[in-house]
Amino acid sequence: MGSNGGQAPIITIVALAVAKVLQVCNFGITNSRSRGSKSTSRLDDWSGEEEEALRRDSESNLRTQNASNEEYDVFLSFRGPDTRNGFTSCLNSSLRNAGIRVFFDNEELKFGKKIGGELLKALDKSQIYIPIFSKGYANSSCCLQEIAYMVECTSTSKGKKEILPIFYDVNTDDVKLKTKLYKKAMPEHQKKFGSDELKRWEDALLEVAHIKGWNLKGKRQGEQIELIVEEVSRKLNSRHMIVTGHWVEDSARVEDIMKLLDVGSNGVRFVGIHGMGGVGKTTLAKVVFNKLLSHFERYTFLEDVRASSQSHGGLLELQKKLLSDLAGHGVANQIKDVDCGIKMIKKALSNKEVLIVLDDLDKKEQLENLAGKSDWFCSGSRIIITTRDESVLTAQVGVSSKEVLNPPEGIFRYEVCEMRFDLALHLFCKHAFRSDSAPEEYGALSTEIVRTVGMLPLAVTVIGSNLFDWGKDLEHSDKREVWDETLQKLKKGPFKDVQDTLMISYERLEDKHQEIFLDIACFFINSDKTYPIIMWKDCGYFPSIAVRVLSQRSLIKFKEDRFWMHDQVRHNRIWMHDQVRDFGRYIVLQIYPRKFCRVWIREDALKLLEGEKRNEDVVALSLTSDGCSRSIESKELVALPNLRFFRMKGIDILGNFENLLLELRWFSWEIMHKEFYVKSFQFPNLIVLDLSRSNIEDDWGGWSQMQMTKKLKILDLTDCTKLTRAPDFSNFTSLETLILARCSNLITIHPSISKLQLLETLNVKGCGSLRELPEEVSSLQSLKHIIMPENFQPLKLPERFGNLKSLLSLRLSLHPKICRIPDSIGGAMNLTRVTLRECVGIKELPSSIGELKLLEELDISNSGIVELPDPIGNLKKLRVLTVSRTKIKEFPHTIGGLEMLEVLDGYKSWDLTDKNLEEIGKLFHLKTLNLAFTSVSRLPPEISHLHLQKLEVGSIDLQQVPSLPSSLKFLAVQAMDFSLVPHPSSITDLGHLELYRFSNLRIRYHSTRQDYDSKLKAALMREQPCYQLPSHLSHLKLKSISPLPQFSNLLNLRVLHLIECPISHLPVNPGLTHLRELNITRCESLEEIPGLSLLRSLEHLELNGLNRLVEIQGLSELETLQYLLLSSCDLIGKLPNLSKLGKLQHLELEACLNLRSIEGIEGLESWVFGSRGRTILKRLLNIPRSTWLCHRLPITDVFLSFKGPDTHHSIVSYLHSRLLWNQMSVYSDNDDLRSNEETEETIQESLANSNIYIPIFSRNYVSGHWCLRILAHMVKCTSESKGKRRILPIFYDVEIDDVKLKTDLYKSDLDKHQVNFDHDEVKSWKEALIKVAALRGFVLKNNSYEEVLQSVTEEVYKARKLLDVDS
Repeated sequence: MGSNGGQAPIITIVALAVAKVLQVCNFGITNSRSRGSKSTSRLDDWSGEEEEALRRDSESNLRTQNASNEEYDVFLSFRGPDTRNGFTSCLNSSLRNAGIRVFFDNEELKFGKKIGGELLKALDKSQIYIPIFSKGYANSSCCLQEIAYMVECTSTSKGKKEILPIFYDVNTDDVKLKTKLYKKAMPEHQKKFGSDELKRWEDALLEVAHIKGWNLKGKRQGEQIELIVEEVSRKLNSRHMIVTGHWVEDSARVEDIMKLLDVGSNGVRFVGIHGMGGVGKTTLAKVVFNKLLSHFERYTFLEDVRASSQSHGGLLELQKKLLSDLAGHGVANQIKDVDCGIKMIKKALSNKEVLIVLDDLDKKEQLENLAGKSDWFCSGSRIIITTRDESVLTAQVGVSSKEVLNPPEGIFRYEVCEMRFDLALHLFCKHAFRSDSAPEEYGALSTEIVRTVGMLPLAVTVIGSNLFDWGKDLEHSDKREVWDETLQKLKKGPFKDVQDTLMISYERLEDKHQEIFLDIACFFINSDKTYPIIMWKDCGYFPSIAVRVLSQRSLIKFKEDRFWMHDQVRHNRIWMHDQVRDFGRYIVLQIYPRKFCRVWIREDALKLLEGEKRNEDVVALSLTSDGCSRSIESKELVALPNLRFFRMKGIDILGNFENLLLELRWFSWEIMHKEFYVKSFQFPNLIVLDLSRSNIEDDWGGWSQMQMTKKLKILDLTDCTKLTRAPDFSNFTSLETLILARCSNLITIHPSISKLQLLETLNVKGCGSLRELPEEVSSLQSLKHIIMPENFQPLKLPERFGNLKSLLSLRLSLHPKICRIPDSIGGAMNLTRVTLRECVGIKELPSSIGELKLLEELDISNSGIVELPDPIGNLKKLRVLTVSRTKIKEFPHTIGGLEMLEVLDGYKSWDLTDKNLEEIGKLFHLKTLNLAFTSVSRLPPEISHLHLQKLEVGSIDLQQVPSLPSSLKFLAVQAMDFSLVPHPSSITDLGHLELYRFSNLRIRYHSTRQDYDSKLKAALMREQPCYQLPSHLSHLKLKSISPLPQFSNLLNLRVLHLIECPISHLPVNPGLTHLRELNITRCESLEEIPGLSLLRSLEHLELNGLNRLVEIQGLSELETLQYLLLSSCDLIGKLPNLSKLGKLQHLELEACLNLRSIEGIEGLESWVFGSRGRTILKRLLNIPRSTWLCHRLPITDVFLSFKGPDTHHSIVSYLHSRLLWNQMSVYSDNDDLRSNEETEETIQESLANSNIYIPIFSRNYVSGHWCLRILAHMVKCTSESKGKRRILPIFYDVEIDDVKLKTDLYKSDLDKHQVNFDHDEVKSWKEALIKVAALRGFVLKNNSYEEVLQSVTEEVYKARKLLDVDS
């Protein structure tokens, strides 16, 4: 901070507000010894003194009461207008962050008044006084009275109190009254207070002026503040750790660690905070340490253990410091070596509850010698570790010898990643501008800088501070130039301070690990790790160990690979922080012994090639065409004999390559032209050949030139869309991975694939034209993985499929046209997983499935299978069996033989009955049983003896439920009559409970029972039980339950959902005060929610379909609320003022017809809500000004109309899933599944709230009247929408002429409708059919499913954009 004290007017306000919130909440921890700061408001302009006098008098008693029991470490005395919004607020914040209790009185004494009440008590109860002498200090009678009283208190304190003056913008001579600055103010004070009082003030000024303090003139205020805090901490003998004055606290991270530490619970807990260098681990540990001090009598913070332990005897000295802090110097001085130290730590601390922070460990040995085992410490102790190396946290900290209560579960781990962007920007602004936000002209630059450094706290802090220092004496144009140059420099590499921090981690790597690190930084970020590992392994780099070390030391991470509709998530993609990447590239360019050993910049690569100068240092080269025509001749590569990685894109190569690139392991070539001009395309050590996204065709000349590729392990032809047949593989006999993914025109695979006896992975995902896997595939004895196409066309599997003895998994999800599994499948003896999800064409499993002795998972959900074969009982290793959403009616009597089964899932298998359910009682390893929405009427009594953790059961016929297992943690029951269900209150560990009562006809979608109505009527007449719920519940969901249970004992409840419950009001009692999430849906009688304001911890609130709710009382008091959704609350016309909802980040409003505006939210003052559609508002937290992003969306993106039996398990199912995957809302109008409650009005409302209409024309589409009526509404809504709505017809198994009524297919059904419906209505149906048939749509005979799904998704996105633009 510069010398001008008014440079940070806003930071103080925010800091004090945050301080106040933290003081009140204190993250759920309260203790009389906790440290905090006391703040009032200061208005000290002379012109307002008399005006404020009466208010001060009226408040003095209340403030005195509040302060009377508080003690302070520091009393700050200052003149408000001079320093309040700048230096003093920063000093106050820094002292508070260090855990020092500060009295920060920023309300000036009014004219003619004497200090008293709270001020006197605060002065009496403070240890250190800090007067901040500014130019206007002597103008304030309050300040002069305070300084005089400080001197008196200090003189009578016997050395217990001390004054530490700060000379802000004055000299000591000014305070000594040797200049006119302070002297000229004295006569005015004499008139009001008399000469005696004036003399006392002057004497005090003279005395304090002679005390050594801090003179800030010409010095950096940020550095001076840290020195002041350090000195104050030392004088207070405080163990609080000093946190930089410009730190921005991430309260979510602090709270996460607090939860892991769980202070107050029994046992000893270790928590490891790990992450890359510079990410803020130590600062986070300091903040947590400061917050927890008041809970421990003994505590220590051992800083920089890594560096301290490197010197001879370093560990011994650390042991001595630990013992000195926790047990005293006498104990510490007794130890002579490390082993003695371990024994003494055990002996001295085993009966002491301690808090220990071990900062920056890099070896397990350090932990083992300082806090090795949990039984070294008393129950209640907490040990916090920070490290860059996650492997340190694998140390075994369990009990070493004796039995202890509540043994630890190992070291709890918390990874610190880069900062959230809004917090990183805030931190940058605090350092670069000494303010909470950037000036308008620097806003975009600040944002770009923060994004460039990847929100790394160290980089943000260093760069912000440097920019502040460099620019404070410059004119705007010069300052702007410095900023622009800084940004350009950052794009080339990190600042030195950041480099130095990262260098520590780099230098600790072995040489071969460094090579892999540099490869990743230059070429493999966001790449799958599989190929690089194979290359590195061939180079002798031992990559499996290396990547584990790099990951543990936070230099890389592995991100998830996710695919649409793919049921496996792999952590295979390499990720590296931008600053680490830039550091690695800096090493290559500036420090590495062989500079430019890796070349990835196009200009450098061209210069290297054009020079044709021999360079044995270059091991990796990447070159793209950049739109320019460029070829590489073989003579240019002669100069690079040690090249092992070569990547080209859009560039041709020419010449003879015989005896060239003999060390090449990886060749990646994206070919643009089909011509091939190379001779002897032979690389004897080639391991990876990547030709993905190339324009090569079947007759490409390169295949015939590849004669010496005997070592080739990977061939990647992904997205080679011009290939119709795979090449001859005869020359690739060492191949282990063959990738033909998304070769969309591939029809056949060459029979020579049978020669690939080392092949382990075959990937044909996305090969939509492939109709069969050749029989030769079944001869591949090493094949472990086949990644099948999600093929909507018929796909034939080899009859000898069972010969694949090494195959580990068979995944055939989304293959509706596969009709059977080969009978030979039982021979694939190593299969561990079989997935036939949504294979609706498969009606039965072959009996040989029972021969798969190693099978662990079998998933046939949504398939056409109607029966499980008896031999399934032979699957002794089966752990998961999923039959959900099938037409299976019973489990086989052999199911009891699945002795290792842990999960049995029959969810929404509506026809599943009780038969053979008693066999489930034999499944002693069963943990999860899901029989929800079935036809099961009873559960066998044997179930109560199982150790189930999760049970879901329910049907309209449910009558008998035995006593429930006491081991349950999750219970969901759906029934008509809960008087037949056992009371759950006895299940002491139950954390999640769902009770769903069938009370209307909506569930008839999948029920054909004629007696449903009578059963429902009888159940509704029976009195339902009023439950006393288990007190440990954290999640509770109730649907159609009446009366509601008592909530008073649910002190652990965090989530409450009430759906369709017949209640007029929701009583909020003390049992709900810890609630984090509340969802009330379609409780149509609900008129009020009294006591909502009591939910002081509520973060998530959803109110849906509450037609009688007029106002939301108490909403304005929910200061912790982050997410608010209001939907279809028709009577709400206005929300209460939301000015206190400072944490609100997501506001969603949907179909609230009378709601027009929102008041009290900064950034939304003039915003007006439109009642139609769905509006989502998301706040960008760039303090202080709140910016909201607004998106207006339809309530439903897509309206699907179809005839269920024709299309539901084919195109509709996939289209529905694809849209949901892309976060698009869908209304599915299935003519056959509609309940009587769904009126035409409801359907019209859904049509009005949708943008895209998709009728799916099938052979029976017009057999019922409802699809026709909907189609007519679609045409009407579209014509009235002025182009904002569209109809996208899909012609499933009919021709366009059928829909145009040019054939008899639809005409015959319409003739029948003429008899039962009005002539004009039938005429409108015919006109609608003809109109829609003329629109651009999709004929499934001409388009693949994938093309249809992709096109529909794109159209929905376009419709969304149109709605946003219109709004």
